[in-house]
Amino acid sequence: MANMSPIDLIRRYQEYEPELHLLMLGLLQHPDKALARYPFVLTTARQEGPVTILAPYPTAQGELYLQLQGEGRLITLDLQGLIAWLMGDKQRRRLTPWFKLVYVLLSVALFLIVASLIWHGLHELYLLACGESRNRLGAFSAIIFLTLALAVFDLGKTILEEEVLLHKDIFRHSAIRRTITRFIAAILIAVSIEGLLLLFKGSLGQTELLWPAVGVMACAVGLLVGLGLYVFLGARAEAALVQASQRPAPPDK
Repeated sequence: MANMSPIDLIRRYQEYEPELHLLMLGLLQHPDKALARYPFVLTTARQEGPVTILAPYPTAQGELYLQLQGEGRLITLDLQGLIAWLMGDKQRRRLTPWFKLVYVLLSVALFLIVASLIWHGLHELYLLACGESRNRLGAFSAIIFLTLALAVFDLGKTILEEEVLLHKDIFRHSAIRRTITRFIAAILIAVSIEGLLLLFKGSLGQTELLWPAVGVMACAVGLLVGLGLYVFLGARAEAALVQASQRPAPPDK
């Protein structure tokens, strides 16, 4: 749950531009001592000129600032803090470092499991190469370990990227749909490979595994169909919400 990227900030600014402009114009009526209490107000300076809200501009630190001019003052605002304050996101952001810590610990635990699975898979391959494995299907055991390691690694990487490294806007359904899609895709790959392995074992003599293999493949197909429906319906629902939230253009004066 990193900070919003500049492009996300600009999109939020355009989405809530009327509310933000009304709020910023109200700030001009406050004295400097009152403005100092707002966390998104960075600096105030004396400058004569008409009431003007300048466009957001980037800084060398990768942040976006806004400048508001009027009433003989020039007020510099932090766009990130202003939008967070407007959306009531202040308390969640205070707890964000603790959330990140929990997600990092979970990711590290999953990566340790991946290391264990890879070691077992390589050990099975070593026994098979040395001729010490008496199981003629020992290669499938190695494939199972390595496949599970791949699926668990993808799951841990998804948690680390979605919840720690990348920004996820919880107010947009598209961000949640992206996370769910990545989780289900990782599970779907693991289930599909396990079904294929059971099918191969059944074709090599273990006929009792044929029906379980069919059941696993049917579950994989069900997951794929359900994921497709979720992505399709979620995209349509979000498009309808965006269209409903769009404001008509103001008439020309």
